[in-house]
Formats: sequence, structure tokens, C-alpha cells
Amino acid sequence: MYFGAQYYRHPFPYPANWEKDIRHMKELNFNVVKLWAVWNTIEKLPGEFDFSCLDQLVEICSRNELKVIINTIPEGAPYWTQDQYPDSLYHTSDGHALHYSGPANIPSAGWPGLCPDSSRANDLINNFIYRTAAHFGENDTVIAIDVWNEPHLEPMFDYSGELLCYCEHSVNRFRSWLKERYVTLDKLNEAWFRGYSGWEQVAPPIRFGTYPDMIDWRRFWLYNLASWLKSRAAAARSGAPGKLIQSHSPFSGFMGGNNNGGLGNELGDEFLLANEVDVYGLSSFPLWLMGKDHIYGHLINVEIIAEAAAGKPFYQTELQGGAGKAGLLGGLVPSADDIRQWNWNIIAAGGKGSVYWQYAPEPSGMESPGFGLVDFQGADTPRSLAAALCASRFDQDYLTGSSRVLPVNGIFLSRTSDLITYAAREESQYAASFKGIYKSLVELGIPVRFVHEDTLEKAICENLKVLYLPMTLGITNAEMDVLQSFVENGGKLILESCSGIFRCNGEVDPDFSFLGKMLGMKGISIEPIQDEMMTVLPVGNSGPKMCFTCAGYRLTYKTCAEDAHITACFTDEFPAALHRYAGKGEVIWLNGFVGAEYDRLSDPATREMMSLLFESRGYDEFSELDSNGLLVRLLKNEETFYIVAVNHSTVEKSMSVRLIGKESMTVTVKPRDGKIVSV
Repeated sequence: MYFGAQYYRHPFPYPANWEKDIRHMKELNFNVVKLWAVWNTIEKLPGEFDFSCLDQLVEICSRNELKVIINTIPEGAPYWTQDQYPDSLYHTSDGHALHYSGPANIPSAGWPGLCPDSSRANDLINNFIYRTAAHFGENDTVIAIDVWNEPHLEPMFDYSGELLCYCEHSVNRFRSWLKERYVTLDKLNEAWFRGYSGWEQVAPPIRFGTYPDMIDWRRFWLYNLASWLKSRAAAARSGAPGKLIQSHSPFSGFMGGNNNGGLGNELGDEFLLANEVDVYGLSSFPLWLMGKDHIYGHLINVEIIAEAAAGKPFYQTELQGGAGKAGLLGGLVPSADDIRQWNWNIIAAGGKGSVYWQYAPEPSGMESPGFGLVDFQGADTPRSLAAALCASRFDQDYLTGSSRVLPVNGIFLSRTSDLITYAAREESQYAASFKGIYKSLVELGIPVRFVHEDTLEKAICENLKVLYLPMTLGITNAEMDVLQSFVENGGKLILESCSGIFRCNGEVDPDFSFLGKMLGMKGISIEPIQDEMMTVLPVGNSGPKMCFTCAGYRLTYKTCAEDAHITACFTDEFPAALHRYAGKGEVIWLNGFVGAEYDRLSDPATREMMSLLFESRGYDEFSELDSNGLLVRLLKNEETFYIVAVNHSTVEKSMSVRLIGKESMTVTVKPRDGKIVSV
């Protein structure tokens, strides 16, 4: 388990504080300290590396029995690299080169550094990472090298909405990627509806308008960034064989910086990135960035990252330790309750601890005077004492050795659908759709997991029983076959109105093949849902009771399969829900964007319907579960199951649970706290 704090980011804190601060971190029950290795503070002249500050800090940590994670920061590049390699700077679509400057989080500036699509830039970056890893390769105090702090297309946080990067190296790499994807220019022309006569004419889009080129441009960047991380990880492994190699997302890419979607804009795909490292992590600043629902907002990010880690260790690599920077002199300060509940979220999702951003308040720049666990004089605060108690409570061998048990309920995450909505400049709608379904299940206390398009077949083999596809506009032929097999073999598939209406290049499938395959629909057309139609009511007796609200768009159709029964209607009596048995399983179709509307309104009738659509017990290992609205997750090691129950409410709650072959048990949890029961 990792419990500790980010401490050093040149030049802060000053050396006079190091001994006192690090000693106190040990007193707070911490076991790890994270230190930034910023490139421009280490290689001030080409080929001359100075690790003296980090060496001194590592030695102090060693004396205080604290392990160290070194976080390499090539995004704070030495200025000589800008002088020597001007062609390797990031470029905007209008050809503007992004010269080095000082961002909010690198006091020594040199941001955004060089674009690694330049082979010379990539070699310099990897040499810095290699030299840093090699320097600490034999030091037992240093346990891990974090090779990329919050991987994303680096300038995007300050240039949100730009379509970076258009340097000659990135454009050439994009063309190479397209050649691998399409093989021939004719196939590219067919997919993009173009008439290129030579590959040199192919260019990335510089504005929103047509879908296919924009979807490919963003998809390219997701895979390109994963290749950058793979290159950095290889450099670190070469320098420090045997050390753990890690990276950490600034947030789930599907959620984005403000929990409103961001995969297509910020360009950090945890389901690709986590494949390249040994340990994966997450940054979260819930009170600063997630608003009044920050407990739930934090939880959904944690659980998506847990799914992306796919069994690898993951933990909270940065957790808000003090006031966020919402105003001139800071923002809301986390309470002890906040710290405790965020930690319970991480443990429930199978995470391996929390490292806070950061130990001391930031003294300079746009992040000052925020973020410190302790106060300006280094004295404890309610949040630092809460962090100490969490570290003592959760730094246990049984949690270190435990792993997630995967629920039988799933919510589908589609990279394809996200990029289609991004190209349409509606990415926030896609995020709202899966957030709404997840939110309803959290409120109901029904265990659920996320299922990503890359691992769909694997998830089905892991005994998935119910899968909800929220606003899944794009579905590949291969995915259609897998989903059809899932239903025929006993799965329950829940669809929203426009499922699979687009091909992967953003072109409408005029035959609506997926809905035809699943529900026998023909003669389909699309129309907006009017306000007076948003609430739909159940009809008939087939399938679960369908009473819900929805928005967005509904489909009209001329015919559907004879065995597809209407279970709900709009106010104009047009079908709002269908239910069909197929093979051993069933398909349920909801004719609108139900998840997005629930994210907006939290309609009680919709929530009640969700309780009927999903398996309430959540796990095959449970014969029954009455959660009473508690968050319930299951962990295990070789000999024991651990039921984690978390109470996010302000009143004490009790739940009832029975594992197969065991007696029923009642678990009572204090408000804003959690409990772990071993079986």
C-alpha cells in the first residue's frame, strides 16, 4: 500500500524544511514520498546531469524509513533544447510554435517542452528518463520511477479546443498511422469521402466539420500517446531494471477534467496507457474540480481507472490535500470527512493507497497558496490528521494482497462513440449518458463495473450478466457479433435509442444493422424528443416495468420482430421501450437517452426501473444483498473475501448480505465512513 505525499517540486520546499517535514511525514504513518525530477533543473547544460538535490532528499527519506517514487518531468524542458531544436516545438493548426513558458504547475518553466514525434526530441526525453532511472537504479529507497506525470497531449490543458499538434513530425506520423490503418489511398479516400491523388496531400483537419478525418485524427493521438508512454517506460526499465515503472492519469479520459467528458479533447486514454506500465494511478482534486457531488465524482473516476488497470496495482497517485485553486487565494478546503470518504472510495475499488498533492502549501505561482495537507508553518490540520488515520487503518497486508471481485453488472464504455460525439462537438452528452446510469446504481447500492470496448469479450468471460450500452452510437461489426452471442448465451443487454446507428468513421448506417440484428427493426428514422414526451409510462405485461424519463432523440420504425414486445409508450402512444427474448437471454431497448437525462434530473421512477433491470445482488458470490443504499464492493485474496461497505450519507445505515454457503449478516456503517468485513 502507498500512503504519503508529493513533496518536492523544484525549488519548493526549501532545503531548510526538508529534515523536519520528512520526519513529520513518518509521524503521520506515511510510507512513501514522491519527488519531482524536472528536466531543466537536472540537465541545465547538454549532457551535464546534477541530481544533488534529489540525492539529499532520498537520503533523508531513507533515514526516516520512507520509500521514494521519482516522477520524471520532461515537460519542464531545458531552454537549450528550444534553441537547438526549434522544429520540435508543438505547433497549433495555424502554424504557431508553442515556445517555452511557465505553466501553473512547473515553477522552473520550460513548458510544454518538445513534441516527442520528433525523433531527436524523443531521444533527448528518453535519455533524461534513462539517466534519472539509472542514477537511482541501485538505490533501495527508490521503489518506482513514474515516467509520465498525467499523460495527455501536454499543451491541451492551456489550449483547450485547439487541435494540436501540427508540427511536421506529428503530421508525418499521422500519415504513417493512416497508411497502417487503411493500407491503400483508395481505402482512405473511401472512408474519408476524399479524392486524394497522393499521400502527401493527406493532412489532419484544422477545423470541425467532417467526421471521418476528425475521428481518425483524435484516435491517432490516443494511440500515439500510448506509444510515447511505451517508449518512456522502456527507457526507465533500461536504466533501472527491477524497479517498478508507473504512470498516472490526471483523471479518467472518459470523464475529463471537469467530469463532463474529455477523451477527444485532452487525449489521455487510460485503457491504452495502463497497458505500458507496471503500476497505474490517478490524480483527483474532487472538491476543487468536481463540485457538490465530488464524492460520487471521485468514485466514478476511481472505478474507471480500476477497470483500465485490468488487475495491475493502481492507487491514488495524487489526492487533493488542501484548498484547490478556484480563486486568488485558494478555494474550498477538504474536511476530515472528505479525506476519509475519498480514501474509502479508493479502497472499495481495490486501490492500493493515497499519495496527497501535496504535503506543504504551494508558495508561488497560480497554485499558491493551495493544496497543502499541513498549514503554512508545517503544523497539522484536521485533513492531515485524517490522512494519518487512513494510512494507519488501510496500510494492511490483507488489503495489499487483495484484488477486486468483478460484479455481474456492467456499463459499456465506447471509445468509438466518444470520438463520434467529440467530432460532433457533443462529447459532454456521451459522458452524461454513462455517468447517469452509474449514478443511479450508486444511489441504489447495486454493485457495477465498467466494460470497455477493448475488453468486451474478456468481460463476458468473467461472468458478466447484464450490460447497459449508454448512448453507444458507434458499434463495430465484431462488437455486434460479440453482443449477439452474449444475449444468446444468457446475457441481458440494455440499449438506448440510437445504439449502433453510426459506422466507426461517423457515417450513418442506413440499414441500422445493429438494431435490425437485435430487435428486427426496419424503416428507422430519427426525431428529437419533445418536452411533453420526456416521461414515458409502462404498457403490457412482458418484461420489467418500464417507467422512466429520457431526452435527446427517439427512433421511429415501420416494423420490428414479432417477438419484440412494447413495454412502454410516449404520450403520443409511440413505443418508448421494447423487450425481446433471444436464445437464453434478453434485449431491452429504451427509446431515448435515459442515462443523460438521469444525470440531469435524477428521476425517482427511472432509478426504480434501474433496480429492476440490473442484478441487485451484484456478485455471483452473493446469494442476496440488501444494501440500503450503501456502496458495496467485494475484494478477495487466496483465502478470504472482504466485503467493503461505504456510507456516503449523513446517517447511520445497516445492510444485509449473504455469501453463498454462509449465514446472512447485517453490517452497520457510521455516516461518512466505511467498514470492511472478512468472510
